[in-house]
Amino acid sequence: MFASFKENPLMQNYVIGDIQGCFDEFMALLSLIEFKSNLDKVYLVGDLVNRGPRSLDVLRFVYENRMSIQLVLGNHDLHLLACWAGVAITKPQDTITDILEAADVDVLMHWLRTQPLLMELPNHIIVHAGISPSLSLMQNSQLAEFCSQKLASDNFVWWLSNMYGNTPLSWSEDLTELERFRFGINSFTRMRMLAGSGLDLRFKGTIESAPAHLRPWFVENIEGSKVVIFGHWSALGLFFNEKVIALDTGCIWGGQLTAICLENNRLFQCPAQSGVGVVAE
Repeated sequence: MFASFKENPLMQNYVIGDIQGCFDEFMALLSLIEFKSNLDKVYLVGDLVNRGPRSLDVLRFVYENRMSIQLVLGNHDLHLLACWAGVAITKPQDTITDILEAADVDVLMHWLRTQPLLMELPNHIIVHAGISPSLSLMQNSQLAEFCSQKLASDNFVWWLSNMYGNTPLSWSEDLTELERFRFGINSFTRMRMLAGSGLDLRFKGTIESAPAHLRPWFVENIEGSKVVIFGHWSALGLFFNEKVIALDTGCIWGGQLTAICLENNRLFQCPAQSGVGVVAE
């Protein structure tokens, strides 16, 4: 099922990389692209929250503008949901306590848990970490929908409590429902590299510094002509080829927050801790 897309010729569609609580940079980037909430669409690649100073403000703004801003869930968003559900605890480096203590936390969390893990547009696929090259595009879409249904179900606490773990690393039609759920969560929100025919969930560095037995998930054959847009991998940074666009440019680590216009591939960036953005050439 396609996400809503361009119908008005004046409408612009943008995808923005990992925000991670960097609300000021998010607002500066929306100003830079001259975002019009009554006309334009913005898609977020996940990890709206955590590590940055204003995660609650990010969530509230996106929720209030949910008709024009859509998102896929990232691993930090899922961690927030698990902490809210009482099946995980906050880590020393987390900056989500203000969300968990907010008066409107239940409204925000029940909305957040119904958001998708994968969005399909006419010419693009939006996901936080990637899609498994061992599955067809249809299988990836079906797996994402399966996982999303579990998170949106009345039994969501049980699924959140059982999503943690690094296995299974490889897909099989013999996987149980829980194994399929965990493989999907890990593929869509945690994957960077592949090892053999399975996922590698440990390596976070640059491609150049990777051990010889690892390879980026996107070097494998990706079915179809749609370009996959993802975030999650700040060490990779801004990366383009004919099949993928990576948009996590490490705003939370002192880099930039990046947007791309889907109509013309024009890039826009706002540096960390600054309200002055640049249009990338």
